[in-house]
Amino acid sequence: MYRIGGNAMFTRFMKVFLLIVLAFGFTISNVSFAQAATKVMWGKTELKIGQIGKATILADTKLVKIESNGSLSVVRSMKKGEEYRVYSYKSQHNGLYGVGGGSFVQKDVAKVKYETPSKAKLALLKQGSENPQPTSKPTQPSVGNGLEVIPGAPTSFQNCTEMNKFYSNGVKKGHPAYASKHDRDNDGWACERN
Repeated sequence: MYRIGGNAMFTRFMKVFLLIVLAFGFTISNVSFAQAATKVMWGKTELKIGQIGKATILADTKLVKIESNGSLSVVRSMKKGEEYRVYSYKSQHNGLYGVGGGSFVQKDVAKVKYETPSKAKLALLKQGSENPQPTSKPTQPSVGNGLEVIPGAPTSFQNCTEMNKFYSNGVKKGHPAYASKHDRDNDGWACERN
């Protein structure tokens, strides 16, 4: 008699366990992969709306910013082989390709190869932006250790509003989406909500 009761309890436990696993699986599968299907790749770089071209670094060069007095200051070094989206062009300083965030790379045919996207790639991008596939907001537990990774979620975000759509409580240092620019108080958490 004892074994029958034990088996019934084990069976009930397994049913509850399986229901929890299934519920968790459905929550995770709620993440949409529609954005991945509409990506238009151009070399190593994804083509974005508003992008006018691409700069491929042929030899190490400097990423610069324009100071208020019009002079250039170095932000960091750009390495050979890297690709950057170009969003604007300025004729100052013999030509500057705007790569976003107020940063530029100087026009220099020996160090930078500039290209414009093909009409076919622009048509694909336009088609994807005019007919976006419906996406659903990913679900996640409201409390976590900050290191959980949501399958299909981006690993970089423009700002905390975008990150909080996927990670409502932010992420901890060590998470693939962690970026120090989103950790303004330097406490090891990016985009945390108080």
